[in-house]
Amino acid sequence: MKKTLLITILFLGMMNLQAQDIHFGARAAGSFTTFTASGDDASDYNDISKGKTNFELGLVAEFMVSDNFAIAPELNYATSGDVLEDKDGDFKLNSTISTSYIQLPIMFKYYVNENISLNFGTQIGFLSSAQNTTKVTYNGETNTDVNDIKDNFNSNESGINFGASYKMENGLFFDFRYFIGTSELLTGTNDSNLKSSALKFGIGYYFN
Repeated sequence: MKKTLLITILFLGMMNLQAQDIHFGARAAGSFTTFTASGDDASDYNDISKGKTNFELGLVAEFMVSDNFAIAPELNYATSGDVLEDKDGDFKLNSTISTSYIQLPIMFKYYVNENISLNFGTQIGFLSSAQNTTKVTYNGETNTDVNDIKDNFNSNESGINFGASYKMENGLFFDFRYFIGTSELLTGTNDSNLKSSALKFGIGYYFN
């Protein structure tokens, strides 16, 4: 709750900046996410981790505080997760971890010219859902098990983003960014845990 209030205050504060130019818009992105294990049995997880394709949708703002520097907060709904695959003879495992978050990134953008910017920022995400779908095939017979695993995940995730973007004069923009999770995803684990990373490609439009 304290983190939510702090972010809200920060966002409202930026709304009152004496900015030279302010833009509001929307953005959609595709992403490829992987979870990386650490601690005991980390190699067992990482060896069968294949990554998962996801998406995010949200609203963006851009506050030009100088000719070359901008602050860009966002509010996104984003999916994340990982896919685990293993095979040994007649045995085959496919386990999909699917999570979703309400994310609040804040990007700091340096414009090298009127169109291209280099971006770096921080992000916090609030867990909305977490589900695991496991398919086990043995001797040609497949069994599927679906479980809600939200209680196994921490309620929020933090990390950093860095990347670049290209903004056109008509308001259309494109970006790519790489997210590195800095917080542990799972609760109640002392010897091992997971962190996420994601490569994202986005397209958006500024309304003004």
